[in-house]
Amino acid sequence: MSIDLNFWKYQKDICLDNAAVYQKACCDNEKMEGLEVLPIEDILKEVANAFPGWNPLDRFTYESKEHGSFQISTTPQTVRFDCSSMVQADMKRFSAIMSKFGCPLYDPQQGVRFDIIDVFLIDEAGGYQPEAEEEISRLLPHFKIKTQTATWAEYERLSKTLPHVNYSAIIHRAKTITKVTSFMAFGNAWANRPCQCKTAQLEDSEKAHALLAELLKKSIGRVVGDFLERTYYG
Repeated sequence: MSIDLNFWKYQKDICLDNAAVYQKACCDNEKMEGLEVLPIEDILKEVANAFPGWNPLDRFTYESKEHGSFQISTTPQTVRFDCSSMVQADMKRFSAIMSKFGCPLYDPQQGVRFDIIDVFLIDEAGGYQPEAEEEISRLLPHFKIKTQTATWAEYERLSKTLPHVNYSAIIHRAKTITKVTSFMAFGNAWANRPCQCKTAQLEDSEKAHALLAELLKKSIGRVVGDFLERTYYG
C-alpha cells in the first residue's frame, strides 16, 4: 500500500486552497507565492534521527525489511513522504517531525490539512465554550481553534462549506436520559462519540453545569481518540 504525506508552511496571514497547493507545489514541484522556504537540511537530519533502525539507501530513501520503506521528495517550500507498506505508527512520526518546523500534515488520501479545527457548539452546548476549547487545546495542541456557537440549522449550513477539520457538540435532553455528543469530520472520514447521564441528575442547575461539562470533556476525549486512530496525524 502506497501513501503520500505532504508538508508546507504558509507565510503569515496567508491561507490558500490546500488541494491546489498539494497539486502544484508537492506534485508538480512548482514554486508558489505565500509559502515559506523550509530548512530542508535540518528536516533531513530530524528524519534520520527519528528512524535510526532503518537502512538509508541515500539521504532521501529509507527501507526496513520489517516495516516497509519511504522516499522523501523536497522543494525549497515543501516536503513529501511517499510511504510503502508502512504501519500507521511509523507514518505518524512524519507529522511529529514536521510540526517542529511549523508544517502541518496535508493528507491527500483524506483530503484535509491538519492545521485548523472549526468548533461548533450547538444550542445548549454554546454555554460550554471555555471547557470545550480547553480540552481540545490540550488534546490537539498544534491546531488553531475557530469556535462558533450556532443553532442546529446554522451548523448544518455552515459545516458543509468549511475545508478544515470540523468538531461539533450538542446536548440532547430527553425525559430519562441526557446525551452530550461530540462529532468530528476530517476530510472523508468522521467519528461520533456520545456520553450520557440520567436527566434527573440535572435538576440542580449548579451541579448540572459541572456534570454536563464533565460529560462534554469525556466525549471530546473519546472522539479525539478515534480521530487519532484513523489518521496519520501524530
